[in-house]
Amino acid sequence: MNKYVGYLFSSKYFEKNGKDGLFMDWGFSVEDSAYLLHENEKQALKKFVNGDYKLGKLDEYGQRISIRCEVPRKDTDETVSYMTGWMVSPNGQIKLTTPYGGK
Repeated sequence: MNKYVGYLFSSKYFEKNGKDGLFMDWGFSVEDSAYLLHENEKQALKKFVNGDYKLGKLDEYGQRISIRCEVPRKDTDETVSYMTGWMVSPNGQIKLTTPYGGK
């Protein structure tokens, strides 16, 4: 289960994180999870390769980085930009850890 279905849009975490409300305000729902994941992975990989990210904590699990992603809102002609959180493994692959880490 990806971070969108299993966390961001999960009713289990609704009161804890409120992040689903942000995405819903932008016109997205759980049905858009695959699109959001794909779009963020595509943008993050390109930005990671180009060095367009911010370093975070380094520990035994890997290097955390933040990458700004941008998606078109579904409810208007505008776009929304927000930070996403990623873990860089020792082999250089990145994996999404936080679909919304702030504006």
